[in-house]
Amino acid sequence: MQSTRVALVTGAARRVGRAIVQRLAEGGFDLAFTYLNSQTAADELAGIVRGMGRRIVAIRADFADPPAASAAVADTVMGEFGRLDVLVNNASVYEPSSLGDATLEQGRRMWAVHVETPLLLVRRLEPALRASRGRIINLTDLLAERPWPAYLLYSVTKAALLSLTLGLARALAPEVTVNAISPGAVQWPDDYPEEARRRYLSRVPLGRAGTPQDVAAIVDFLATEGSYITGQVLRVDGGRSIA
Repeated sequence: MQSTRVALVTGAARRVGRAIVQRLAEGGFDLAFTYLNSQTAADELAGIVRGMGRRIVAIRADFADPPAASAAVADTVMGEFGRLDVLVNNASVYEPSSLGDATLEQGRRMWAVHVETPLLLVRRLEPALRASRGRIINLTDLLAERPWPAYLLYSVTKAALLSLTLGLARALAPEVTVNAISPGAVQWPDDYPEEARRRYLSRVPLGRAGTPQDVAAIVDFLATEGSYITGQVLRVDGGRSIA
């Protein structure tokens, strides 16, 4: 009978998701993670985790089709491991969408990735999570509470994920805890202008950007400790939310 703790991290081949996978593997978890287009990065990450002596499964899934993706991911995880202790909903679509430029297609894709797929994954994996007294951790964003007009649809759908977190915390109690992590700038997009970075950091009380490892450390805490924490939003933003 599989007894090692198992975590599923969505959207994890690169950036913050990758750091979360590595941190949990270092802590003794076996892992499943999803990716879409980053095949090379996914293979590399799987190799790193196997080098730690941990089991890992990389699952290619398109979360723009929530019913198919959630079914395939849940079936793979349960077929491979037979249990699930931690679900980290990290997959994200980060792209500009102003009032004048936003399209319904773009909004529906973001809604599918940020809201529908996490909801359906939780529904399918609920029995396993209840059985393990598991943890769900949703990656929202500072913009869910302080939206940028240039990223309107992203902000709105991340706000919906934040609200889903609170609802799930009540629906899944007392067996499962559900919390959100709301990062600020922890890893800049490659094409983000230097001047815009400086302007943003001038409004951060700690005066610097965070790192993916900062977020991964909070995920690890919620996954392994924090058994009396649920329905909370932990802001990992250097104080930007209070400035």
